[in-house]
This record gives sequence, C-alpha cells and structure tokens, in this order.
Amino acid sequence: MFGMLGASALAQNYPEKDDTGAIIYYKVFSAAPDNTGLCLQDNTKDNGRFAYMLADHETDNKYQEWQFVPGDAEGTYLLRNRATYRYVSTSGSWFNTFFAITFATKKSFENELFFTPIGDGQMTMTYKVGTTTHYMLAGDTGKGPDIFGKTDHYNTSRAWYVFPVGAVPSAVAEVKQGDVTIQAINRRIVVSGTNRYRIYDIQGREVDDDSELMPGIYVVEAAGEVKNVLVR
Repeated sequence: MFGMLGASALAQNYPEKDDTGAIIYYKVFSAAPDNTGLCLQDNTKDNGRFAYMLADHETDNKYQEWQFVPGDAEGTYLLRNRATYRYVSTSGSWFNTFFAITFATKKSFENELFFTPIGDGQMTMTYKVGTTTHYMLAGDTGKGPDIFGKTDHYNTSRAWYVFPVGAVPSAVAEVKQGDVTIQAINRRIVVSGTNRYRIYDIQGREVDDDSELMPGIYVVEAAGEVKNVLVR
C-alpha cells in the first residue's frame, strides 16, 4: 500500500485513486502521545457539539475512513468521509476557547487543508482565515486539545499521522500504555516519552534507532517496557 504514495501529476503526496481507478481511503491518527490509538472520526450524524472527534481506532469503521480530494493548490486536500460523504469544513463555532469545525455537503475549495510534514511521519493540516493560519483540531468532550504554544507542533494535538486503510501499523492502533509510546512509522521506530530505549532485531542485534529498517519484527526496550514492533 505504501508504494502508492508517490507524487501524482499535481505533486500530491496522497493520491485520491490508485492505478486501477479505485479510491484510496486513509486513516488519520492524532500524533499527540496522550492520544495514541485515537483517530479522526466523523460524528456529524449525531448532531452534537463536535462534528469531528477522536475515537479509538476500529478496523472496519467507515466513519474513520477518509478520501483525500486534491484541492486547487498544490499540497492541499479536501477531507471527505467514506460513511457520510460529508467534507470537513473550515467554518464552525466557538465553544469556550475551542473552535469546533463543522461540515460541508458539497465540494468547495474554501475547505482546503494544507498538509505540512514536520518530521517522523507527522504533519499538520492548516487553513487560512484572512492572514491567520488555523490548525485542524478534533473536538474531545473529555479534554480540550492543547491549542496554545503554537511554535512547536510535533507530538501535539495539531500533529497527525496518515496511513492508507489496510496499511495502519499495529503500533499506532494500539492503546497507549503508561507514558511511553512506541510506533512504527515509515520503516522507522519512533519512541516518545523517554530517551532511554534500545532497538534489537529478531536475532538480538542492536540496530541504529534513527535508521530506516528492513521489514520485520523488532524488539524495543523503553523505560522498563519491552515490546515487539512490526515494521512493514
């Protein structure tokens, strides 16, 4: 599946369709360590306060599957949900200090989101309101996102991971244990929450923690935890 993520004629990194013409659907995971295993879900049918929320990953949940429709400008996309056919909108309403975006039923380039890579497979999704840059955030009735301190987006609720449906690394979909997260991202193992960790191959040989790895199973020791991680 990752082989399909090449540049298209419009230099889009996330193509809308594969070589057979079939739509490629994506899962969008929060990159915040406190949100490991949570992905973007369309809740617009519930008519609640938050149209889009973070929810536990479910393999066959089409409300968590997204079509990326290329926008009018390079690097931009419209997010269309597979279950509701609704688009993520850049308009919405304020609830206390959180701006909750709503939905659109028709394609409009006013709802383009600009994807910006920020390292380790993470990216931000932004849009402009006048000259001000706004960040795609998902509402959470249990706790608000960290909307302040916007100088560093890495590992915050403003950062996201994107994977094609059917190619979600198991480490990303697992529920977080403790304060340490261990993820397989783009053939690298990313450990958050501690600087004390080592990575070994299946034969027990220590490997470079910053190198691109061959597909296979690796053992990670991190802050007293031991975990097997599958690199695809």
